[in-house]
Amino acid sequence: MSAWLSAANSMTGAARGQMMSEMNKTQTQMMQEWQKAWTDAWMGMWFPGNRR
Repeated sequence: MSAWLSAANSMTGAARGQMMSEMNKTQTQMMQEWQKAWTDAWMGMWFPGNRR
């Protein structure tokens, strides 16, 4: 039983690592998009004539 639990723990550890990596990448992308949207909104308010 100990060997079975050790193998299961090792499998779930690898999957958890991959999942955390993907979550971190997605979260970073979301934050960059959010920052760009707010920066564009603020620049649009301060400089209304300069649209990209």
